[in-house]
Amino acid sequence: MTILWDSFRLLQAKKLFWIALGISMLVALFYASIGFNEQGMTLFFGWKEFENPLLRQGQPEAAAFYVLLFTDVILKFWLAWIAVALALLSTASIFPDFIAEGSIGISLSKPVGRLRLFLLKYFGGLLFVALQVTVFTVIVFLALGWRTGEWNLTVFWAVPVVTFVFSLLYAVAVWIGVWTKSTLFALLGAFLMWGVALLGQWTESFLYQAAHLVPESGIEFDYRTGEQVEKDSVEKNSAAVSFHKTAKAVVTPLPKTRDCTTYLKRLIKMKERDSLLAGVTFDMLLSGSLPDPRMAGAMKRNDERHSFWYVFGTSAIFEAVVLSLAAWVFCRRDY
Repeated sequence: MTILWDSFRLLQAKKLFWIALGISMLVALFYASIGFNEQGMTLFFGWKEFENPLLRQGQPEAAAFYVLLFTDVILKFWLAWIAVALALLSTASIFPDFIAEGSIGISLSKPVGRLRLFLLKYFGGLLFVALQVTVFTVIVFLALGWRTGEWNLTVFWAVPVVTFVFSLLYAVAVWIGVWTKSTLFALLGAFLMWGVALLGQWTESFLYQAAHLVPESGIEFDYRTGEQVEKDSVEKNSAAVSFHKTAKAVVTPLPKTRDCTTYLKRLIKMKERDSLLAGVTFDMLLSGSLPDPRMAGAMKRNDERHSFWYVFGTSAIFEAVVLSLAAWVFCRRDY
């Protein structure tokens, strides 16, 4: 526990830790300032008002909007993007600094195995994100209970999921860090893997929409002219379906950073959203319009096309392989 605590104290000493934590709390407080009245939505605890027929106080759409704002916007862009990037910048140097000449000798002199020492240092780095997301989610939980009257404990799924997303990239940074002893290379490797994974997931998502979502919504798309025509029945393009299958196979061994955060919508349960508003997006509620049932059904199938095993299982295998390589280098190297 001493080694784990030392890692945490090292993170506390970094300015980025407190900057990221402070911004997280400000974002959470902004979220808590959003409310609803008889006309629509309010901001900054009632200071600014926006008329919207769907987002009036007491409407199920308003409660669903509040949850979607968390899962589709704040969590997806702040916690899963900016906060994770700041965490990588703060933690990438842990292992290169630790294995620097003279730094690791004291730890190796203690009666602790190298593998255990490696894992304690690794989990110490995960505390950076876990603590931030926990503080953020507690504020969100209280805000949800206050604004909607629903004390939704499922929002705390954000803590393990976002921490897991960070761990996928952090494992790459650790592996390259112990291999090269360079913080710069560790950061470049982690961000490069992140970019490759995101590109693959975006491509798979785009091809799924072209192959399945568009025809299931009753829309025929002419790829030569770019025109769209609504029809009662539209056949799926076999070439588009084949391209999507190929893209999914290519993406399968990669870490699903984007899909993990998207899966949170399925883990965070809400009665009104899951029954009345299945397949409705945040943008639709914000614009004050709802899709027809056919489009909503196609959107729901799009959101639920991946299984838990595909999203988290394959990502966990990727992390286990990368972390095993990092541990092997760490345990075999002479210091």
